[in-house]
Amino acid sequence: MTKFMRAGLGLVVLGLAVSAAHAWQMKPQPFSSEIAVTTKTGEKMPGKFYFSPPKLRMDMSSRGHDVSIITDGKTQTSDIIMAEQHMYMEVQAGQSGPMLPNIPKFDTSIDPSNPCATRPDVTCKKLGTETVNGRTTDKWEFNDKKTNTTTTTWIDQKLAFPIKTLNSDGTSVEFSNIKEGAPAAALFEVPAGYRKLDLGGMMGGTRPR
Repeated sequence: MTKFMRAGLGLVVLGLAVSAAHAWQMKPQPFSSEIAVTTKTGEKMPGKFYFSPPKLRMDMSSRGHDVSIITDGKTQTSDIIMAEQHMYMEVQAGQSGPMLPNIPKFDTSIDPSNPCATRPDVTCKKLGTETVNGRTTDKWEFNDKKTNTTTTTWIDQKLAFPIKTLNSDGTSVEFSNIKEGAPAAALFEVPAGYRKLDLGGMMGGTRPR
């Protein structure tokens, strides 16, 4: 498996985390934006983000290659699309492997008015209201007793969506140039003619069919 494919698999962690947004009591609103991800290793991955509940799409650049991830929050599956190879892989929620790099996760399955309501191992406090990239947000600090980590999250008041996240391990996610409204439906479909790879076979060290 190439480094490019491994990067795409790692990005799915973020995609599946974000897909839980449909569970919010205050329903998140559709939008598109630019996104900037910083990994634990310091790698910076810029890209585009499209969200129309329960689906989202991320177009990311990693190690000189482009990869797109389409996640369906209803089915909890993600398609990793590699345009250069005209191929894609389907990944189920919770699926993982030793080759997955560490990238930031952020929980969007919370009620933004009471973020710790369903998280017994996490305490949180509201730090106030701040403007992030021209958007009004509520700033929250989360402390996870299990992992001993601290996360600061800025939740957009109008979108009901976290548009900036900073973790104590150095990872971060930030959205900018946000455009409200539903993106085109075609963005959430795998392009016609793309070949599906057998992820299970690849994890086992065999060649895809």
